[in-house]
Parts: sequence; structure tokens; C-alpha cells
Amino acid sequence: MTESHAFLSWFNQLRKDALKNNERRLIVLSGEESWANSLLNSIENFSLTLEQENTKCLIYGDSSVFKATIQKKRFRDYLGTESDFIIFADSQFTIDAFAALSGILKAGGVMFLITSSFNENIEESLFFKRFYSLVKANDKHTVITQSQVNLSHNFIVSDVSVKALLPKVHLEGCITNEQYEAVTAIKKVVSGHRKRPLVLTADRGRGKSSALAIACAQLMQVHSNDDFNVLVSAPDIQSLSVFYRQLKQSLSTDIIKERSVDNAKESIIQQGNTILFGKANLRFIPVDQLIKSPVKCNLLVVDEAAAIPVYLLEQLLSHYHRMVFSSTVHGYEGAGRSFTLKFQKTLNSVCPQWTSLHVNQPIRWREDDPLEQLVFEACLLNAELPNIENFPSQKERIETSTKIVLDTLSCRVISAEDLVNDEVLLKQVFAILVTAHYQTKPSDLKLMLDNPQVQVACLFSGDKKEKIIGVALLMTEGANSRLDKGDISNIKQAKRRLPNHFLPQSLLTHCGFEAAFNFQYLRIMRIAIHPRLQQQGIGSHFMQEIELLAKKQNVDFIGASFGANSDLLAFWLNAKFTTVRIGFTKDKASGENSALVLKGLNEKAITTQDHLSHDFYRSFDYLLLDEYKTLAPPLVHLLLTKQVKSTLTALRPLDLATVKAYSTGERLFSSCVYSLYLWFKQQLLEAETDIDSDVYKTELMLITRLIQKHDSETVCKQYGYSGKKMLDNHIKGYVNLCLLAS
Repeated sequence: MTESHAFLSWFNQLRKDALKNNERRLIVLSGEESWANSLLNSIENFSLTLEQENTKCLIYGDSSVFKATIQKKRFRDYLGTESDFIIFADSQFTIDAFAALSGILKAGGVMFLITSSFNENIEESLFFKRFYSLVKANDKHTVITQSQVNLSHNFIVSDVSVKALLPKVHLEGCITNEQYEAVTAIKKVVSGHRKRPLVLTADRGRGKSSALAIACAQLMQVHSNDDFNVLVSAPDIQSLSVFYRQLKQSLSTDIIKERSVDNAKESIIQQGNTILFGKANLRFIPVDQLIKSPVKCNLLVVDEAAAIPVYLLEQLLSHYHRMVFSSTVHGYEGAGRSFTLKFQKTLNSVCPQWTSLHVNQPIRWREDDPLEQLVFEACLLNAELPNIENFPSQKERIETSTKIVLDTLSCRVISAEDLVNDEVLLKQVFAILVTAHYQTKPSDLKLMLDNPQVQVACLFSGDKKEKIIGVALLMTEGANSRLDKGDISNIKQAKRRLPNHFLPQSLLTHCGFEAAFNFQYLRIMRIAIHPRLQQQGIGSHFMQEIELLAKKQNVDFIGASFGANSDLLAFWLNAKFTTVRIGFTKDKASGENSALVLKGLNEKAITTQDHLSHDFYRSFDYLLLDEYKTLAPPLVHLLLTKQVKSTLTALRPLDLATVKAYSTGERLFSSCVYSLYLWFKQQLLEAETDIDSDVYKTELMLITRLIQKHDSETVCKQYGYSGKKMLDNHIKGYVNLCLLAS
């Protein structure tokens, strides 16, 4: 029997076993790509499937033999679709893509990992060694090496308990009780009170999109004699393929139609992305269009909401009152945490009676599916925070006046090798890191284990059974990067982008700092304290420990870059960092402009830091009228309170007299506005305003009106004033209050 025939016979058995047990499998083909291709082509109809380029088989990677059908950076577009086979042939082993694409594989499906193109990298990658060991530890997955092909002993038909298999269809087209509960909750959004959106979350394969479709179908059937409008949105229409297929199936089944003889006569009409059922209709509209031109509807459904920028989701809340936000929240992956952490915080404020429902039981495959378990373990999607019950929470600390003795805490750098050799430690470290950032990805774990420029600093409790309470991910950048003048010139001209040197590269290209690569930097990529222990001064203490570590390593600057909001930036500024740049574009996920902060650790660096800060503020006022005009007023307020006084235009006696004349009504706003502007800038530096006070709110309004120069109509609308007269009186009241205090 030839190798190809042996492989085909074995593969057919494997697929039968996978289908029988409603699970997915991974096959690693380690060898030359031409050899792997010959094995795959022995599978019946496999070549035909590839030529058709349909969703039966998807190919990802940069292989010259296995031509990719998925664009390198567009793999998330396929979330919400289904596939029978996936060929993963990527020389970089892009784990983000591997994890995401595994979720679209159907029960009985197989994922092929072709390793020939990056065997050399495997030897150097601690991440892949760990991944490879997890594959080999599970007999459901198979590693086939070209030089050692032996399939006969590798295949064992497994027994799976009845509970693990998918249940039969019941409860109005739903497969599980949880899916039925989801359908009921979706329909309640329409019949219940307004402004009570539902947030439906689930890991992949839980039937979330199908639940949306079933609920929409039932609503359309019940309201087929009414002008009933359902809007559905998603990052991409392609991600709704499962939704549309289930919608049409549900509208045509007896389960729906048996409710009403009259309604059963209705037919399904599809016009592009619009589905008509009697007078009821459902149509797809992109999120940006929903915001730009709001549409009246009875229900708005947003699927895969975690892949949509949070600031866009927040804008939807002001236009629509009956909404369902549905999203795959696969552990920490992608923008999932942005959705769960940032958006749900907004919901608490805007729609305090919103409801949430999480679907746990898988539908597309059995519980404990081998491929899902591999992805969870390899990417630490199931990592749990260390148990620190003996530490008081912030609430308990306040109630009992208990303080954590910071001097008893210890800081140590843990090597990647030590982390890989201690799975418990690795999981605890990564679980804490995940809490620090809403865009954590599986590739961050790979970076942590494989990048030699990365250090993992851990803060431990001071007791005998010490536990990790803080983690920082640090990267060494800058000097010793072996760049010549030609390299620097190419970076300046945007002809080259240097990986792992974000800070000096940004200072060179954005700030015009020619000597950027002459300094050494320690960039704080992530810093996190166990959630139970936050707001107790531990983060500031950890920052001091990192500074000591940097000094021991002869670092010139410590720095960071992050999505800037007033709360987060305040933490860094309180640690004596200086803002040297605010980005001009908003982050797609958070809607925040990035901030770059630095802290010099020696005399030369401190002098340089002062120059960079001065240069930033020198152009800041001007940019507030243009690129920074939409910058959040609280962020502008914080930045202006940290401005060095010597950079401000000095107030003349005439300016102060003009401000007083305006406050008493002797002169009009427009004739006094420049003096008011100069005076207000000084006022922000001198006054320490409580951010919970009415005075602070007035200062935010003045930033919008005086400094960012928005017109009075916009300001009135934004801050709730009835008109220009009320706005003018409010400004006069603030000015008089400040003049009396001085």
C-alpha cells in the first residue's frame, strides 16, 4: 500500500470518528510542503474543494504551495462562517490567526498545520515548543513526520459519553436550553421596557448567531402583518453568513409556522441583504451608516460587537432604544475585553438596567472538544488569577483601616525558560497581564516567551507563601541596536520600520528627535496589579521598583505608549513621567488617541525629557484647534494642568482688566475672548480643582469653548445649556468665583 493510500484510509477513519463524536481534530504535517500536498490531494474531492475556493476548505499563510484564500490580516472577517477543513501553512505561525480560525471549523472538521516552512524557527521558539508538547500530549491530535510516517498505530476509535454529544433539536428550533433562554431574552428586548439593551456573549461554537436568527425569525413571523423593522449590523456582512442561513431556515420551518395558519402563508423574499416576510423585514446596515443616518426600527441587533470600536457602539446607544449586542468573547482574545470592560462600563452609566446573558454550552461541537481545549491551553485562554483571599480588598481596607506594607513586597525578573517550566506560574503571570489591557492577544504570550528583548517583572507578596500580585511586561529598546546612518535615514523617511524599538522610532519620526537612538529605553508594555488589590498604592510602588531595575541596567529612559484617557494618563504623570506626544488618530478599538510618556533616569536624559516636553506643549495649543479639536476635554484639562508655566504667554495688566470687565458685563465675550483665553490657561495651572465638583465641569466647558474653539451652539448642546445667554452667564459666574478666590 502506498503512503498516500495508507494516509487516505487512516484519514477516512479519523473523520468518521470525529463526526461520530462531534469534535474537531488537528493534524500536524511536518515535512516538505510538496510531500504534505501529495497526502492532502489523496483525500477524495480535496483538490476540487481547493479549486472552488469555498468555505469547505480555507487556507491561511504564506506558502507558495498552499495558496492562501484568506488575506493575511483579514482572518477575523471569517468569524461567523463555517468550514470543513483549514490548512494553516504560515512561516511565522501567527497564533492569533490560528486561534481565531480554529473557531470556524465545524464538528468533524480537521485543521492541518504544515510545519515544514518554519522548522528552523521551532528550535528557537519556546512558545511553539510548548504548543507542540500540548499537541503530542493529546492522542486526539496527530503529528505526522515525513521521515517517520506510521499511521496504523496512531488511530484508536474513542468512546465518548452520551452527555458529550450534541442534543437533538428541541424548544422551537433551539438545540440547548441555554440557546432557548437566549432567544427568549432577545425577544424580551422588543416587548419589555425601552433603554434596556441585552448583551449576549459566548465563546465560539455556542450557537449565539443562530439564537439571534431564531429570535428574529419568530418576531418577524408574529409581526408579519405589521410594519415591523429589524436592523442587523456587524463588522462585515460576510460574518453574518450563519445568521442569514439560520434566519431563512427558521422562517420556513413548521416550528415557526404552526403558530398561525394565516402567517404560514407568508413567503420569504430576499432582496440583497434584506429579508421580507409579509410586512416584516430585516436588513443589514453597517454601523457607521446607522450612526450617520439613524433609521427607525423595532429592534437593532449588533453581532460580533467586540470587533467594532467601542466608541461607535457608544454612539449607537444615543440613537436606538431596543438593542441586542452579541459577541464572541473568546477568553481575552482580540477586542473582546474592550467590549466587556470598556463598553459595559458605559452601559452601567447610560443604561443602568441593561441585561447580560452568557452562553456556555457548545453547540457546533461537543463539550471538551480536543481542538478547542488545545487552543485554550496553548493560548492560556483559561488562565485564572492567583487566589489571594488573605489580602484585604480596597473596600475591606477602607472599612478596617488596614494597609498593605509595601516594603515587604519584592520584585523579580522571571525568565521565559522558568515560565515555560512552571505552568502554574505562567498561567498566573499571564492572567494578571490580561487584566491590564483590553486588546490582549495570543501573540502577546508568544512575544513574552520568544522575544529576547522582553523581560517579565513580577511583584510578589512578602509572606512565607508568597504569591504574584503584580506583573509588568518590559522591552529593552534603543541604543546598541547596531543602526548606521543609512538605517536612521530610512526610518526618518518611512522607508523602514524597525520592530522592537517603538520608543526611539516614534521619537525620531514623530517628534523629530535626531538623537533618539543614542539612548537606551525600557518600555513598559503592560503593567498590572491583581484586580483585588488595585487602588491601594501598589501600582505606584511597583513603578518605583521597575525604575530601580532600569537604573541597574543602565537605562536612560523608562517610557510607555497607551490609549490616553484622563484616569490612565494621571497615573503616569503622578509617577513623574512627562507627556512628549499625543497621537493624531484614534485607536480603532478604544476611540482614544495614543500618549507617549517618558521619564529620564540620569542628568542628560532628564534635560532631554524637559526639551521634548517643551516642544510638545509649544505646538499643543495650535493643534487643539485642528488635529486635537476632538480630544476629550478631561484629557486636555489634565495635560494643561501639567504645562510648564514658562511656556505660557505672560498676562499683562490690561488682560486682567479685560477679564474683570467681561465678568461685570462691561464688555462682550468676543472683545475679551483672547484675554480670557490667556487668563484661563494660567488659572488651570494655579488651581487644583476637584474632578467631582461643578467647577471642574465648568472648566471642561471652557476648554471646549475657549481652547478648542467650538462654537457656542455646539457647546450648549454638549453641556446642556438652553442658549448663548445661559452659557455666557455661566462663564461669567466661573470668572467671578476665581477672581474672588484670588
